[in-house]
Amino acid sequence: MGLLKHALGLTALLISARTQATDWELSLDMRAVSSNGRESFLDNGQGKLRFDEDHQGIRLGRLRAALDQPLGEVLSAHIEASAWDDDDKNPIDLTEAYLEYRPYPRAGFRSRMRLGAFYPPMSLENRAIGWETPYTITPSAISSWIGEEIRTIGIEGQVDWLGTRLGHSFDLQLTAAIFGWNDPAGTMLATHGFALHDRQTTLFGRVGAPQPDPEFAKKELFHEIDDRPGYYVGAQARYLDRAVLNLLHYDNRADPTAQSREIRDFAWLTKFDAAALRIETGNGWTAILQALVGDTYIAPGSFWLEWEFDSRSLLLAKRMGAHMVSARYDEFNVLFRDDPALPGSEDGHAWALAYTFDPGTQWRFALEWLQVDSTVPQRVVQLGETAFASETKVEISARYSLAGSF
Repeated sequence: MGLLKHALGLTALLISARTQATDWELSLDMRAVSSNGRESFLDNGQGKLRFDEDHQGIRLGRLRAALDQPLGEVLSAHIEASAWDDDDKNPIDLTEAYLEYRPYPRAGFRSRMRLGAFYPPMSLENRAIGWETPYTITPSAISSWIGEEIRTIGIEGQVDWLGTRLGHSFDLQLTAAIFGWNDPAGTMLATHGFALHDRQTTLFGRVGAPQPDPEFAKKELFHEIDDRPGYYVGAQARYLDRAVLNLLHYDNRADPTAQSREIRDFAWLTKFDAAALRIETGNGWTAILQALVGDTYIAPGSFWLEWEFDSRSLLLAKRMGAHMVSARYDEFNVLFRDDPALPGSEDGHAWALAYTFDPGTQWRFALEWLQVDSTVPQRVVQLGETAFASETKVEISARYSLAGSF
């Protein structure tokens, strides 16, 4: 992580050496939670929710701070930090930090380049500031996993053909990136499968409580193990700002035989393909379809172990002024290829209903009901529980935000 820390330090140094005003954002999101969830994955359990039955009542949803610093006319720096109040390695930590270069559009083309740590451009659901979803409190299983295990720590280039500015009805976009420090991606899918939550793993944090058994990984997910860069390529088509289609192919190119003694984990060879479609109407309706399919491998002692995973979701939302109601359905599966009955496999689905109210720029209120039904053999072997669990939570969110410049 040394090179990553130096890169993030450079970003902070450039912000401190600013010549233009710095824009800042600060938000506090408090929750009231009622849940019958099994022990959460954040406590090394096999529950599918962030807040289980032992973590009900008034909880901190998220404390977020962000800085945006222009460095001239076409270069800027962005830093995002969050606190989740769940005994993470650091009380407050970074979720994103990057430099962005945006030259002026030319001849119908627009380009962008990012260097640092940021999310890949694959979610059409998490489109709000702080990589949050405006439709629900809890994002889909796909977006939850991306927030938990995936981060681009490297360089990304993007080129847009602005067809709508040239008299056409659509725009096109191509994206490519080279990255490192994501070799452990896949650990969580094999450990607890998919979960539905809004907790984004921080760059220097961990998922789950520290393991007392040295045979288990420390669950630190942004780490370089094999010195092999990964890549992703993507494309987007946008029709009159009414329909957006996103495609992404991701491959971290990890060496599954490589192991890190520092975090007691292997490099997980993780590849997936993702597709998302968002359709918006002129009378406030939004539909979002998402799909993800991939696999992840490790090879301890050159003996290959493979997990296949996939997930799909459909969200419908209707905005009425400051009010919005949303409904979403998720399916998710993880298959341990050696034996689907052994730990590491799961299948499940989830329903979510949400109501949000945005009375202005500072306050946002949300009410959500979420039910996750899943069958996980690991519950029997590891915890002595039944394989099937139906977990339900009702959550109220009240978020207050401030913004300004200095």
